[in-house]
Amino acid sequence: MTVTTEEFDDYRDSFRSWLGRAPLPEVLDSEDEQFSALREWQGVLYKAGYLGVNWPRDWGGQGLSVRHQLVVIEELDRAHAPHPAGLVGLEVVGPSIGRFGTPEQRATLLPKLLSGEDIWCQGFSEPGAGSDLASLNTRAVREGDDFIINGQKVWTTHARQASWCAVLARTDSSVPKHRGISYLLADMNDPGITVRPLVQLTGDTEFNEVFFDNVRVPASNLLGDLGAGWTIAMDTLSHERGTFAVRRRADLTNSFHRALDHLERPQDLPEHLVAGIGVAETALRTLRAQTWAILKRLEVEESAPGDESIDKTVLTNVEQQVGHCLRDLLGRSVSAWDAETRGASVGTALRDYLYSRACSIYGGTQQIQRNIIAQRHLGMPRD
Repeated sequence: MTVTTEEFDDYRDSFRSWLGRAPLPEVLDSEDEQFSALREWQGVLYKAGYLGVNWPRDWGGQGLSVRHQLVVIEELDRAHAPHPAGLVGLEVVGPSIGRFGTPEQRATLLPKLLSGEDIWCQGFSEPGAGSDLASLNTRAVREGDDFIINGQKVWTTHARQASWCAVLARTDSSVPKHRGISYLLADMNDPGITVRPLVQLTGDTEFNEVFFDNVRVPASNLLGDLGAGWTIAMDTLSHERGTFAVRRRADLTNSFHRALDHLERPQDLPEHLVAGIGVAETALRTLRAQTWAILKRLEVEESAPGDESIDKTVLTNVEQQVGHCLRDLLGRSVSAWDAETRGASVGTALRDYLYSRACSIYGGTQQIQRNIIAQRHLGMPRD
């Protein structure tokens, strides 16, 4: 769609004005209470028409452009307003349901996904199948009108709060491993599903183990064709590796600049810390340029093999450079932060640094992404 600069400015002004009147959720100490508050906030955004901004209207979206979506992301960060709770559904799984789902699946699942009534998680990684996802061992056997799922998933974000899980399972062992995988949509309330939280370095329990013990999933919950799971999973991962960078760029930029704003006597910083700030700021501007490349691809719905892996690699590098800078500032002295905002600044900076360590793993390890870029983008041989 063609939109003028004036129309984008009007949209930004309208959303900024709405945000100024909206009841922003408070920051709560309890992880579960905070998630609940963000879930309610998602409902508020949905009712106001600011979720699914660039989704087609027949998916329940607003039918606008990806640049409109970027406006929403940027303005949320500018106002220090939180993002909604169900980002796995909104940014990762939801677009694949929209693209590959039946009209009935879209009509049944997407409105509740958008509103936050249903939270989604992503059952892809396993203890022995992370970067080599095609080696997964979770199996689904057809029995009448159901699939029976048995297996284990790990690093499953928000599984404790989730209503639904997008599960990759092997449905055919007689064909090459990439071709025997199907994509199933499992109700997390079904008997046989056990969730165990994993405590992260940040102290959060965002990640979880999920066990499937003879879990019955209706055959109508198969997304796409039988055995087409790998193709659909690559679509899902393209959102995690590519469009995720668009949101993280806004998050990182605003978080980093807020941290710098709260430094006490920045003119007295040692030269090596000033240089580190310069490196981090340059990295953020690099990510901004990459963000615009992503937006251009999304607008024309075209990408070259390996593009999403480039996005993910750039994001990882930037996130860790910013994290290292915050770590070095923290290491100098907690007194470097002004007294009024010391607790919030130090806590946020420390969490950003610790979380940045996971960036080189989630969504596909940095080593795997480089292999994909070499083989698919540069045409280099495997050996």
